[in-house]
Amino acid sequence: MISTVTRKKSLKKRCISTLLICTVWMLVEVIVLLVLEAVRTDECVIDVAGSFISKMCMLLFSVLIDHYAKEKQYTEIPLRYFIITLLVPASSIYMMHHIFLMAAFHAEYSFFSVVAGILLLLVNYVIFTVYDRMGQAAELQSRNRLYEQQLDLCSHQAEERELHYLELRRMRHDMKNHLSGILGMVNAGQAKEASDYIQKMLDDGIGTWAGELSHTGNIVVDSLVNHKYALAIRDGIQFEARVFIPSVLPFQSGHLAIIFGNLLENALEACRKLPQEQRYIILETTYIKEMLQICIKNSSPKKFKKDNSGRYLTTKKDTSCHGIGLASVEQALADYDGELFTQYENGEFQASAVLRCCIVIP
Repeated sequence: MISTVTRKKSLKKRCISTLLICTVWMLVEVIVLLVLEAVRTDECVIDVAGSFISKMCMLLFSVLIDHYAKEKQYTEIPLRYFIITLLVPASSIYMMHHIFLMAAFHAEYSFFSVVAGILLLLVNYVIFTVYDRMGQAAELQSRNRLYEQQLDLCSHQAEERELHYLELRRMRHDMKNHLSGILGMVNAGQAKEASDYIQKMLDDGIGTWAGELSHTGNIVVDSLVNHKYALAIRDGIQFEARVFIPSVLPFQSGHLAIIFGNLLENALEACRKLPQEQRYIILETTYIKEMLQICIKNSSPKKFKKDNSGRYLTTKKDTSCHGIGLASVEQALADYDGELFTQYENGEFQASAVLRCCIVIP
């Protein structure tokens, strides 16, 4: 009951923690009692001193757990492993109970009982550590799977944007030839041919281009920023971008796609929840002294909730498929000793990412 009220965890974690604490407490009380009986202490003293010492030991145990066991969010381990893990502290209680009864009727087994109790304490500590490691492994496996999916998705998107961007650059390069041809038709008095030629260019897509904000020469960054800019214009979002980076960066293209793509997509989603007159996104990106700095400010309807580990919770109903954007960004930043800072103040959400050039990617 105490574990349920004070710890907002799953049923499995509450069962494990409760049974482990009860097991440790029982083992400590038995060990203290057997030690006091071994030194031939008065029975009244045993009751008072044993109760006090055992509770002090559990208090110390609680302080150590609170000091060293940080609050972590792990993926649930499979049920069969949970049951196997749960059997160990339950079996320890059963064995220690019978060892205690054996020592009560046979004094020569007192030393053996103390040793057995200490060994069972160590076994339960190991099981607690194993359960923690299993949770970490399950969380890591889940994150890696989501990260791989996110990386593939962003890589495909980057490739599509790159092809589109290259096509736009080719068309802009050929514009001079088109204009030269039109000028020749006009000078030759072929107004009808010139008009038809211009109409054909418009039908082929020239003239419907929304414009570009990023002109750095870095195809991945330019294509992502300009693509998100086109989406913002479509949704009536004011979009400002100041991107000052070289055409070649010492970071993997897939990682850049994850960082820029997720941060900008989160900003777009937040703006879409507001009235059109309140929507805005400001992107600032610089590369100074081998350090890439990305700062995105956007209007936001409210302050988002965080979990126990400090991560923002998704507002979408399907939490299994959403809510991993910032986690993917943090994982991509980890490869470059990077950091992600988030802040919400006065209706504005700000996300800042820093990448350091600790490895060189050709």
